[in-house]
Amino acid sequence: MRKIIIIAALLLGMAGVCHAGFYTRIPYQNVAGKMQVKVSVGGVEGTFIFDTGAPVCLTHTFARKVNLTKIQEMRFVDSNGQEFTQDLYLLDALKVSDTEFTKVQAVVFEEGNMVEQMGIDGVLGYTLFGSHIVELDAANQEIIISDMEERFPLKAEYASRMLSADYTPMIEWKVGGVVADTVLFDSGAAGFWDVSETKYMQLKKQGLVEQLSRGEGIISFGAAGLEESTVRYRLKAGEVGIGAARFRNVTAETTTGMSRVGTDLLYYGKVVMDYRKRMFYFIPNQPDAVPDMYRKTWNVEITVMGDYLTAGFIWESAAKDLSGGERIVAVNGKRFDKVDMYEAMTTNLVNLTGDEATITVLDKQTGKERDVKIHLE
Repeated sequence: MRKIIIIAALLLGMAGVCHAGFYTRIPYQNVAGKMQVKVSVGGVEGTFIFDTGAPVCLTHTFARKVNLTKIQEMRFVDSNGQEFTQDLYLLDALKVSDTEFTKVQAVVFEEGNMVEQMGIDGVLGYTLFGSHIVELDAANQEIIISDMEERFPLKAEYASRMLSADYTPMIEWKVGGVVADTVLFDSGAAGFWDVSETKYMQLKKQGLVEQLSRGEGIISFGAAGLEESTVRYRLKAGEVGIGAARFRNVTAETTTGMSRVGTDLLYYGKVVMDYRKRMFYFIPNQPDAVPDMYRKTWNVEITVMGDYLTAGFIWESAAKDLSGGERIVAVNGKRFDKVDMYEAMTTNLVNLTGDEATITVLDKQTGKERDVKIHLE
């Protein structure tokens, strides 16, 4: 599963804190690439995803437990580029760790949104922290939010300017040693680099990336729901960079939304975002290292839809055996007649190992089960 929460199309107001000179450490858990934190709204405890690409959001169920004041209706765009309308609310107070934020603007998801099926109560987004300095430290699994600049390792060689006019951290991304893309650093998304379709075509024409494979299907959910079936490309760049950091042999996939960098970046260093000065810092764990980022992927990507598994996305090497959307009832002989969405999205439910596996699918034409070999490539 990819991006689930929303990206706002309009600038929202920022929350305040009850005192100046604050410095708070927020522990988080990395669950399937999502940074989960504990939050209290009006004394009601919940589990939220920390997301630099979204405003503060509440699930429908959690919102019914707290006091909300409706402000207005707003239009949003989700991570798959689908537009939708949501009501904007005001929370009197939201507490995370030892700091209370006041007058927090928040969006409420529609009833039945997939975020709830993950066991999540909301999203901790930029309407909370977008006027402060934020550090993400994967080594210690903590988020630091403060208004004290002297508490952060802000060195010029690690700096990139935030390019957007709002509070989403859009930054320059180098490909082949030149600035060739603008990416959203999105802590609500797993993975390393996803490339917008338009940018991919430009990079390919410039000879900065090579195409590895073409595929078609559905593997992503946004706030507006399941994405439409789409064509995607898998690609490789010889070198990419952010600030002073470089990575080689980087594999990526195209996306219908904007280009973005996800939480895999945090395996290689700290991220500090100075929202007041509009500066983004990536501080590598090993400043002189150039990590090899080549990653293989399965030529059939298994997706959860409702309460069952499906062959959601089919890369071209598997297209002769599958058309996509077939229901998967077994993997390597283990039956999956029904799956729990929360378990599927928070654990390694299928647990594929090695370079090859066998999936058992229900044939769309006959309704009979048949085995299909899939492999890493």
